[in-house]
Amino acid sequence: MTEAIKRLYKKAGLSPPDGKGIHATRAHKAVIEYMKKGLSKKEAWKRVIGGMGKHAINPSHRRTV
Repeated sequence: MTEAIKRLYKKAGLSPPDGKGIHATRAHKAVIEYMKKGLSKKEAWKRVIGGMGKHAINPSHRRTV
């Protein structure tokens, strides 16, 4: 995960996730906004992935099948 994404979470007052950075920055920004509104992390990611689809995942981490 990049330092820029970690800063986004810290700036919003949330703890940054531990991960490999498979999601796009745009997806993380959307999740942060949902979490600020009181949604759980799981529900926020469900909505973001549902709305953005494959664009929420960085191209190097997408499945090719």
